[in-house]
Amino acid sequence: MTSLLGRSRPGSVRRCRAALAALATVLLVVATGCGDDEGEEGVAADTGTEEAACSPVGVELEATAATTVPVALEEFSFTPAQHDVGAGVVTFTARNEGTENHELAFLPGGGDVPLNPQGDPDEDALAAAGAFELEAFGPGQTCNATYDLKPGTYTLFCIVTSTDGLTHYEKGMRGRLVVA
Repeated sequence: MTSLLGRSRPGSVRRCRAALAALATVLLVVATGCGDDEGEEGVAADTGTEEAACSPVGVELEATAATTVPVALEEFSFTPAQHDVGAGVVTFTARNEGTENHELAFLPGGGDVPLNPQGDPDEDALAAAGAFELEAFGPGQTCNATYDLKPGTYTLFCIVTSTDGLTHYEKGMRGRLVVA
């Protein structure tokens, strides 16, 4: 390495290489920890490899629920796969009976989950369609989600990604909710 005066300083090349290697390591660690998912659990929780904690939804509505619907989340299905309920405040008591994280998501209007050109669930299109969810939670946990539902048909789905790269939806984890 050359000093500001144009003279070579002994050992400075080794120090510079060591500093660059340390900087590269720090950048690699920081980049590995970053992702584009919106959850605090990180990518591992979204892939079902790190157990996610239950985050109940609609806790403030739960006391006014006219109906409670138990639903089991399994690999790779909902049991029962179809639910018929009256409009109004409904609590879903979701139990993860599988070995991976699962979520309980709802798509108003029914139909297939929209996909982007890469074949992955299109989060923007889901948001535009008014989809809502009980976020992914780990095996053995029970988690409640309470919503004030309007009449219509809803697709139930889970788009957690398995370790093989396929979403649970692609593996058949979908169902139907009819609200009268």
